[in-house]
Amino acid sequence: MPHHFTRKFHRDRALFKRWAELDDALFEKVSRERLIAAQSKLQGYIVLPSDPAYDADRKLFNPVFNTYPVVIVYCAVESDVAIALDLAKALPLPFTVRSGGHCTAGFSAGYGALIDVSALDDATVDETNQIATVGTGCPFSKLDSVLAGCGLHVPGGECADVCVGGYVQGGGYGFTSVTYGMNCDNVIDMRVMLADGTIVTASETVNRDLWWAVRGGTGGNFGVLLSVRYRLRPLGDVFGWALIWPLATDADFQNATQALMLLQSDYMLDALPPALNVQVSLCYQPGTEGGLSPSGPLYPYLMVRGLYVGSQADGQAAIQPLCDLPGAIVQWTKVDSFYDLNNDLLNVPYGMPCLPPGSPMPFEDKASRYVTRALTADEWQGLLRFYVTSPNTLSYFYMEFYGGAINAYAPEGNAFVHRTSAFNAVLDVFWFNDEQKGPAEDFLEGWKDYLQPMWNGEIYQNYPQVGQPDYGPCYWGDAQAGLYAVKCKYDPDGAFRFAQEVCPIMPPGGGVGPVIILPDWLQKALDQPIAR
Repeated sequence: MPHHFTRKFHRDRALFKRWAELDDALFEKVSRERLIAAQSKLQGYIVLPSDPAYDADRKLFNPVFNTYPVVIVYCAVESDVAIALDLAKALPLPFTVRSGGHCTAGFSAGYGALIDVSALDDATVDETNQIATVGTGCPFSKLDSVLAGCGLHVPGGECADVCVGGYVQGGGYGFTSVTYGMNCDNVIDMRVMLADGTIVTASETVNRDLWWAVRGGTGGNFGVLLSVRYRLRPLGDVFGWALIWPLATDADFQNATQALMLLQSDYMLDALPPALNVQVSLCYQPGTEGGLSPSGPLYPYLMVRGLYVGSQADGQAAIQPLCDLPGAIVQWTKVDSFYDLNNDLLNVPYGMPCLPPGSPMPFEDKASRYVTRALTADEWQGLLRFYVTSPNTLSYFYMEFYGGAINAYAPEGNAFVHRTSAFNAVLDVFWFNDEQKGPAEDFLEGWKDYLQPMWNGEIYQNYPQVGQPDYGPCYWGDAQAGLYAVKCKYDPDGAFRFAQEVCPIMPPGGGVGPVIILPDWLQKALDQPIAR
């Protein structure tokens, strides 16, 4: 077929015609000629601020982030990413890479070029060897569906729209992580495009320093992740449950405190069976039964939900002490596929937070705090009583329990450092208008103040917050110096930049940083040339 009959030819010609009719002032930061040259090579397409789709395309999952990139490049194939990088580096503003757009601090978009890799979403499974090859833009709704059809599994995201790319680079906690580890712990190798457009493989034997860094070092620091190969596990039906305690009377608060104390003594760290995956939440709901209107009054509850990788009988036995506690209400128990339970644990009988049908996505802010030590009964009850002072019924607190395979993973195995924690405590706050924003943000700051004496100083890097001081040690701990060394090697010109990028360790007030001696294995890997 002659070139001028192809769909790409006609699409590009229509774009070029529209660009020719635009005011020259729109091309001050990037010229028409450069855009035409890039689009001519792309299998994907370019979106400019003048395009009808631009306003929708620039937005992230959280509407609080409202940036206006100079240009959006949708990559359809891996070679498009190199073209997009070449275009992006010519602009005076930093570029950003977006797979799913769910970064909680808005780092999935900016004011330079936005490189969108959501179309790199292939997911193929080698059932014989139990290996999945997954594109960086693959959402977990797709990956989990593909794996469910094969009876195989890798720990994945709780939100269906979250994509592999950012998730795996920040660790990746899911409802089977206590059993099988963080998502990044199950990586065999990765393909990464560096800033110069070359593609490298990172594995335990090739570019080991990059393999260590990308698994936990946070997306956007070293290169563009293109694809991941995962080691899979056979997984059939599993047991799930939902327990709930009301938080209305003093007796209710005593019952909920007793539940938290039992969870702490019998379900945390070494006491948590590897087959048992637990998440504890505080949320407003219309009641404990299904069928109630989310548009009506909402009430605060303590909720304990989770998944047991094993039989119904063993799972029920594992949670029976909780079921027997005063005030406990069993909302449901069931045996089902992970694919279905992953949704039910967050949405049945009501979502968290509970929104009326058709409600728009509210503005959101959140904060994460890791906790290692045991809390007293007074501290637990104080947490419960603080929660019910929420300025609205949208605030949602949860604790992701660690232990099992997460904490057993070798500390030097990758750059995810939070291996001694009992749980990750998280508070999400939401608002719909400017009047609600201040009280919601104040509530979040008050929660952070309350958690301060219990916090071990670490934060889950997949839940970053804008303006977090000293974010480096919070996200990466002792791995920060090594991560910066890896960044200097693989991104020597600092092409990958954003507000909370990996940076050198600096003393308070600035000046010369400390002398760092890296682990021998990492230094040896850093001394090797990049295997291309």
